[in-house]
This record gives sequence, structure tokens and C-alpha cells, in this order.
Amino acid sequence: MWITVLLVLLITGAIFYCLARFYTNLLQYQSDHSHVVVTAKDQDEKPVGMYLFGDIINSILYTYGMLLVVSLPKLPTGWAIRLLTGWYWLYCILLVVSYRASMTAILANPAPRVTIDTLQELVDSKVTCGGWGTETKHFFEESIDDIGQKIGERFEMIDDPNEAATKVAQGVYAYYENEYFLKYLSVKRKNSDDKMSIETQNNSTNATVQVKLDSERNLHIMTDCVVNIPISLGFHKNSPLKPLADIYMRRTVEVGLVEKWMNDVMYPIRALDTTDNEIKALMNLKKLYGAFIALAIGYFLSLVCLLGEVIYWNCIVKRDPRFDKYAMDLYYEKKK
Repeated sequence: MWITVLLVLLITGAIFYCLARFYTNLLQYQSDHSHVVVTAKDQDEKPVGMYLFGDIINSILYTYGMLLVVSLPKLPTGWAIRLLTGWYWLYCILLVVSYRASMTAILANPAPRVTIDTLQELVDSKVTCGGWGTETKHFFEESIDDIGQKIGERFEMIDDPNEAATKVAQGVYAYYENEYFLKYLSVKRKNSDDKMSIETQNNSTNATVQVKLDSERNLHIMTDCVVNIPISLGFHKNSPLKPLADIYMRRTVEVGLVEKWMNDVMYPIRALDTTDNEIKALMNLKKLYGAFIALAIGYFLSLVCLLGEVIYWNCIVKRDPRFDKYAMDLYYEKKK
């Protein structure tokens, strides 16, 4: 994008310069071949505003000034340059508005997260997998597909869910459990971290408080479900109640009662998660580092250019024998 903006700046500056030179030469040609008697006053008059783009360097600088939403000192008299100036102003306004909108969106939106949402991504990531009980490990080892067998090869049993959540937050572990329990574990850990940070601020003298590391990540639940079992009931083998229970359970699931019950049970947890997301600020000082760095680079380059211009003025221009501070226009005419 910035390369395109730079190319448009150079090309537009060159077009302004060519139009200004063409218009000046055209007026000079008309005045030289005209048989109309002109006065000395009319002969000394020059096209208004042509000096802005009469030199290639000035043309690019004034074009760059329009890109920074700085108006021209004078509007040129040539209609071709006026039309080009109007369209270029429209381009500059659209570019500035889009740049400000994109920067605001970048600063306000959170950074993109790299997550694992499928079993294939989990296998390719080489992250250690684990869960509770040997039955879960045997379930993956005896799987009929290659992906489940690969997960079972590096499956590690872990009995403490909090320890598993800590490993997951460090980005080195994938914990296999029920979706709703994982949601509960995620919200519980997030709220415990918030309370811990508040206690750390209130009790600054406590040296035994565990601080959350910056390298820890928020817990993410994979969208791909390994085993989809919404609800199940246990009966004796060959129980006569199973066909009738299947009918009623299927109807219960179809009308949405199971989903409603699960939503009612998980409502306190979802309420805590929603409240946390609403309280969390979208913009903080860490996200503004990029804007501060860009401003610092711009001020540094501007200062370097200003110092270079002052050095050039004092060491080169003022030491020129033709320089006369009381007749600057004559000095620049002789220099040309």
C-alpha cells in the first residue's frame, strides 16, 4: 500500500510539473508570436501559481503537502492543473480518511489469535495431549483412524484440572474433557487471574502472590468435537426399557429441552464470561506503542531534515558570493 502511495505521489508530482511547464511555454509562445501590442505591465505579469510546480522538486513537495492535507498558497491559473488539483485533493481526502479509520480499527481490535480448531491441526501442532483416566487414553489408542491413534501415542494422563489448565495457558498442552467443563474451567481461571491481580494491587507487600506471566495465553476450546454425546442413560444389557427410552430421549433432544437445560445450568458461568468481556478495555497503552513509534520516527525524520536545511543555509547559501539578503529574488534569478 505504501509503495503504491509513494508511486502515485511521484507520478502526480511529475504530471503537475509537466503541465506547469507546458502551460508556461504555451503562454510564452503566444506572447512571442502575437501581433497585439502589450504594455510593460502586462509583459511582466506571469501566470499565477505556476511557480508552485515550475520546478520538479517544488512540484513533488507541494504534491506531498496536499497529501498531508496542507492547502496550496495559491491556486494555479491553468485549468488543466486546476482540474488535476481538485481530483488529487479528493484522492488525498479519501486516503487520509481510510488511513485513520484503519489505524483506529487496528488499535481498537484485539490482536489475531492463532488457535487449534480441528484434530488435524492438533496432530500437526505437535502439542502434547492429555486427559483424565486410562479409559480416555485407550479410546484414542484403539481409534480406527490415524489421527486418533497419533493423538493416543502422545496422550498423557493428568488428574488435576487446574494443572492441566496451567499447561494449556502456557501453550504446551491440550486438555481433553467435556465442553461445558472446559468452559467452566476457562471462566474460573480467568476470574481467578483477575482477582489475583486485584489482590496484588491491594496487598503490595505480599511476596507470595503468584503473578500471571505475559507468555500465558487465554484458554481456547476447540470447535471440532471428538465424541458428540449430548445425553446418555445407562441400562442393563438387553433392557426392555431401552427402545421406549430412546424414543423419549430423541424427542427431548429434538424439541430443545436438553439445550435449554444446559443453558440454564451454564447461565452463571456465561454471565461471568460476558461481564468480563464487557469490562475488558479494547485499547490500552501496549496497543498504542505502534502509534507512538510511528510518531517518534516522523518527528525524528523531520528534525533531521530541519537540521540539514539549517546547515545547508548557513554553510552553503550564505557563503555564496552572489548571496544578498536584501535582494533574495535577484540571487535566485542569477542562480537559475
